[in-house]
Amino acid sequence: MFFFTNNNGYATILAVDIKFKGKMKMEKKILFLMVVCVIFGASCFGGVSKEPEAGVGLTIYNDNFAVVKETRQINFDKGVNTIKFTDVASAIDPTSVNFRVVSDVDSVSILEQNYEYDLVNTNSLLKRYIEREVTVIVKGSGADAGRRLSGKLLAALGGDLILKSKSGDIEIVRRDSIGEISLKELPDDLVTKPTLVWLAEAKSKGEQLCRVTYMTERFSWRADYSAILNADETKIDFSGWVTIDNKSGAGYKDAAIKLIAGDVRRAVERRRERGMLALGMSESKAAGFAEKAFAEYHLYTLGRKSTINNNQVKQIEFIEPALNVPVKKLYVYDRNMMADKVQIKFEFENTKGNKLGIALPKGKVRVFKRDEADDMLEFVGEDGIDHTARKEKVLLYIGNAFDVVAKYTPVDSHVERRMNRKTHKIELKNRKDEEIVVFVDESFGTNVNWVIDKSTHKYEKRDAHTVRFAVKIAADSEEIVQYTVTQRW
Repeated sequence: MFFFTNNNGYATILAVDIKFKGKMKMEKKILFLMVVCVIFGASCFGGVSKEPEAGVGLTIYNDNFAVVKETRQINFDKGVNTIKFTDVASAIDPTSVNFRVVSDVDSVSILEQNYEYDLVNTNSLLKRYIEREVTVIVKGSGADAGRRLSGKLLAALGGDLILKSKSGDIEIVRRDSIGEISLKELPDDLVTKPTLVWLAEAKSKGEQLCRVTYMTERFSWRADYSAILNADETKIDFSGWVTIDNKSGAGYKDAAIKLIAGDVRRAVERRRERGMLALGMSESKAAGFAEKAFAEYHLYTLGRKSTINNNQVKQIEFIEPALNVPVKKLYVYDRNMMADKVQIKFEFENTKGNKLGIALPKGKVRVFKRDEADDMLEFVGEDGIDHTARKEKVLLYIGNAFDVVAKYTPVDSHVERRMNRKTHKIELKNRKDEEIVVFVDESFGTNVNWVIDKSTHKYEKRDAHTVRFAVKIAADSEEIVQYTVTQRW
């Protein structure tokens, strides 16, 4: 018979009374016990739960906000205490603050919570010294050494200070003539930095480990990718970096960093509620980011702690370079773009077979190619990608072709009630020294019925509103695509 107690989610064997019939080897007995331990989620050989410890954790979202989780040791006296928690972000959302004692949950009760953000400055100090005594040093000029003036501050408006001296005289002193203002003490309701203040009642005197969680604005991250084309532009070396930008008003030393990728909805804005598909954990170096599905989003956890200072941009590698990823180069002419330009696009698959196969957060992809003359990388274009799940394709539009020329000409147009028929002509010129294929895309409105009556080239119906012509053009030659479309509504 087995007897278990549960302590913080860990099971412990108190007594074991097993009767085996016949002979059983000791190895089988040990194996049996190990299986039981696994079933009950226990660690029978010295496993212990991880105790909470002091430190700071950051979960950063790519929509310019973060969640800060800071754990500190705080001393309490028995009874009611005023607890001040400094070094918090000035961009904090005070309504999101949560205070919790993690060492002994029931030992402290929170009675009141305040956020003090009226910081010390000249105006805030003078405002609190109205009807109180101040000393002002008035600057002199030339041989005049200036004078010292003490009295009750009646007003501090605009550029003037108005004092009533001990003799009863009213003195008006311009701010630009003041060399120094002396005050006796700092008012209690002013703070030198943003501060969270709690009124807490403790059952007993002692030190407790407390965790404060809050949201802050002006904290963001983004993914920046690099793709390096090989000589014949059939493969790329693909890598990714995380760029973290902290303008929250506070720094975080030795923080445990997590990143959330996905379209997280917040009530203050209209956002898509769901992010990317739920996927499994990916492998990562201990010092890099480990990725896993989290709710309907993706969570990236840095395998080491890092310091993020206020007003700092920090970059951390989060994708090990995937080398020799196969890519497909596409020349695309979109007739509806109303510009005679042939787009250059590169397409590759986000799969494990391509040494990728992880959730790629949205970000900018910069594409480079090596100049073999001096072995230097040259920038050839960039594009942004949206959140991309594994096994999905990545399509990059990096620029327009120089040596592939397109010209559109409307040939014929016939319009009747609820119908039009048009003939389109597209001249394509390939001035390169090699054969290429140009894809010509034609799109139709969502509320029309359309049919291509005739065309010079075969086409593929890509969806209900788009067709694509694949036009092969020999080196230094031309092709003409012409088609007639009838649309009814």
